[in-house]
Parts: sequence; C-alpha cells; structure tokens
Amino acid sequence: MSQERGRRKLMLRLPDIRHLLAGVTSEALGEMFEAYDLAVDALDRFRKQSPMAEELISEYEQLCREIEQEVVVYCKSR
Repeated sequence: MSQERGRRKLMLRLPDIRHLLAGVTSEALGEMFEAYDLAVDALDRFRKQSPMAEELISEYEQLCREIEQEVVVYCKSR
C-alpha cells in the first residue's frame, strides 16, 4: 500500500516521467516508492508540529529531493 502511495506522490511531483512511473515495476523502484511515501509523511508531520522542527524539515526536504533524483535516474536509465 505504501508503495502505491509513494508512486502516486512521485507521479504528481515528477510529471515529466509520470508515464514511466505508471508502467515500471521492480523491487528497487518499489522500495524507493515506499521510502518516498514515508519521508513525505514524516515531512508533513514535522511541518505541522508546534514549534516547527526546522532542522528535521530541512533534512527531510533534502531526503525527498534525493529520492526524487534517484527515481528519475532509475526510470530514465531503463
């Protein structure tokens, strides 16, 4: 379930490769989808906290960007 949520989130975030994300399935990509889903959920929680955890927000924003880049490279290399 988490993998599909991650796939959908990435499809919204990366419209240029949406068609690739819709059709590609692999264990490695599934793990990236799941990691992305968990990271985005955590980032949303950190943003809603009061007081905001700026350091964690920055760390998880970077993590999300890195996962996005990994997914783009993976999809374009296939």
